[in-house]
Amino acid sequence: MAPRTDGQTPADTRMEAEAQATPVSDAAFAARIAMLGPWPSEAVPVAIAVSGGADSLCLALLARRWRRNVVGLVVDHGLRATSRAEALLTLDRLAALDIPAQLLSLTNLSPGPGLSARARTARYAALTRACVAVGALDLLLGHHADDQRETARIRTRARSGEDGLACMAASVAGPDIRLVRPLLGFGRHILRARLCAEGQRWVEDPSNRDPRWERARVRADLATRTEDEHRALTRHIDRAAHARRAREADSTRCLIDSVRVHPGGWAELPPDLPPVAVLSRLIRVVGARPYPPPATALDRLVATPGPATLGGTRLITQGAGWLLVREEAAMAPAVPAVQGALWDGRFRLTLAPGVRLPDGTVLGPLADGVHALARRDRDWPAVALRCLPALWYGGRLIGSMARGLSLPPGVRLDLTPPSTVADSALWLPAEAMANSADQGS
Repeated sequence: MAPRTDGQTPADTRMEAEAQATPVSDAAFAARIAMLGPWPSEAVPVAIAVSGGADSLCLALLARRWRRNVVGLVVDHGLRATSRAEALLTLDRLAALDIPAQLLSLTNLSPGPGLSARARTARYAALTRACVAVGALDLLLGHHADDQRETARIRTRARSGEDGLACMAASVAGPDIRLVRPLLGFGRHILRARLCAEGQRWVEDPSNRDPRWERARVRADLATRTEDEHRALTRHIDRAAHARRAREADSTRCLIDSVRVHPGGWAELPPDLPPVAVLSRLIRVVGARPYPPPATALDRLVATPGPATLGGTRLITQGAGWLLVREEAAMAPAVPAVQGALWDGRFRLTLAPGVRLPDGTVLGPLADGVHALARRDRDWPAVALRCLPALWYGGRLIGSMARGLSLPPGVRLDLTPPSTVADSALWLPAEAMANSADQGS
């Protein structure tokens, strides 16, 4: 008999089907993850986000067979009464798989509007911080082929647009880490079949079957569909991903040819504004936004260019062209100037070994400190210079990125926005992946 999952009965027919499927093999996983390389040496850990559910636990098992130096990151979101116990149980299961792991507790989530989005943002922020702390460059995520089909159905219903229909990328490089989804080529059944074959239990999240959640309803609907319908949906994803890759290539060429992004966080644009896709990405970078501004507003702006405020940015004239700068009123307040501090979601403070700033030093906007600049150093409009990062101590300016002002020795400020100017995602052909989605090898 297949091992029973937490909260399920031995008679569960889905478990029987999963136990009868051909388990995903170590060789199939190794071949798939090799396509997403190159990978660091064993001296550098690869992190795994492990919720304790079947998908992420199978990912951890496969990853540990693939390489030795992996570390599990388990997030306790605190949203269910059992979440703490489930997280601790998952740590025990990872230890049994010879995987060192850390528990990351989220303590600032509260019920209310947008809980799912807030929880997701907090989870990824905690995972990113943990990766940086342990020196991991890559974070493995457990999304699989069935998740991809569910995402396609949800985004189709939501009319997410052409880019959204490409669904989840196999890898996405961010400012600090790369998110990697090596299971997109495998279906849910063969992942659970592997756990069953290993006698490995997992945690079952009751929300996965709760019809109040859209994904649960979509999952239940897809379970009734034929294999032909699944393959048709997969081909749809593949076509959308292929089209997105082509658009991203065009956008990258436009960025190279006509746009300059300044280290101070603004962008020089040509007289004819770049296409909507390029402008959207630039606004996300300059405005420190994880998501693009409304498409209708972008369409209007590109069709009839003019000074505007949008998505935490301002578009102003600069000579014959345009300058896209941060909106000063939308900037974040100053933060303590400690190692690794991130201000305004865009600028990271790095201190050389042994360097320490005076207690009470803060990292914030240059603002009125712009008046300390000599006239010859005011080579950009004041609206741009005022938004530069600066170090302040006791109300006194002690350093900035502005020309004519220097930072203290051993202090560096880098532009690290939440999204990149050029797309950094990799989409593997969905249809090719589907060929192995329900096969173990």
